[in-house]
Amino acid sequence: MKKLLAVISALSVLLAIAGCGGTSETSSAASESAAPASSAASEEAASGEAAAELDYPTQDITVIVPFTAGGNADLSMRALTMAANEGGFFNGQTLVVENVGGGGAVIGQTQAFEAPKDGYTLMLYTSSVINNDIFNDTVYRYDDFLPIAGYNPDPEVIYCSSDAPYNTLQEFYDWAAQQEVVLAATPGHTTGHHIRLMNMAEDHGFNFDYLHTDGAAEQLLQVMGGHVDISMNTVGATKSAYEDGTIKILAVAAEERVEGLEDIPTFLELGETLVDGADRGICVAKGVDEAIYNYLVEEFKKVIETDLFKENMAAIDGIAEYKTPEQYQKYMDDTYNTIEAILPKLEEAAAEG
Repeated sequence: MKKLLAVISALSVLLAIAGCGGTSETSSAASESAAPASSAASEEAASGEAAAELDYPTQDITVIVPFTAGGNADLSMRALTMAANEGGFFNGQTLVVENVGGGGAVIGQTQAFEAPKDGYTLMLYTSSVINNDIFNDTVYRYDDFLPIAGYNPDPEVIYCSSDAPYNTLQEFYDWAAQQEVVLAATPGHTTGHHIRLMNMAEDHGFNFDYLHTDGAAEQLLQVMGGHVDISMNTVGATKSAYEDGTIKILAVAAEERVEGLEDIPTFLELGETLVDGADRGICVAKGVDEAIYNYLVEEFKKVIETDLFKENMAAIDGIAEYKTPEQYQKYMDDTYNTIEAILPKLEEAAAEG
């Protein structure tokens, strides 16, 4: 468990630094850029002039994370805001993370939706907004938020205890086909991970029974303890335990093999079509001034492309990758349509408890 403890320690440092909101030397991205220094300086000056003409931002910007502190989503957003604050972006104003957990993220999402539409309240955007839209009585729909950028794709993996009697995806399939019931752990009912397991069970004719936990940490403990047969979550939630040797990852749902997990095949390599996972972004509620929205889009793109942000994400076993608002909106729309398509089965599963 030494590796896991080391990562937890690194995450604690990141949380502490991010909370301070301090500034430090900016990343070396500018010096490594192919563009001449004079060009980069001109772009920065132009951005500053635009902000001055817009008169925004003139105060700190709150970023609501609708989950409790310390989880993968929270840490990824702190990695992003820390890079923005240390890099002097947003006209020198500070991005302040506010954790508003509870209600399966409904409380924080509602707060972000109902905040003044002045550009000073942003939100971590995940597919949990879609789940809450569909399964809960909310005052918002998932498309009541405007994506600013995607910044952290986190591919799905299928994993099991290190003591499980299978070492490959095909071996698991062969084993599961012989079982009356396969016990699968999820981080919660109707989460994306639960839905992917349901899809797998239906595609292969397996009989999965689900142990729904309170989140990724508890889910991981159930797997590590051998209390369940299989589970699915993301690279960020499982990589440290895999490196510790306490779990086995059988496949990753990415287009290509993931850095640091080069020995793990993709589902595509194994003849499956699954390319999926968590995909975290940042958004603002609809109604914000268009000029402010465009400023946010441009500024966050710069932050996400800095070396500092990439280094912050690497420290938490995360992937840093920019997605345009259009690309992120497509991800959200596709996710919504996927859940809608299997809604009858989800409702049936909920009725069965």
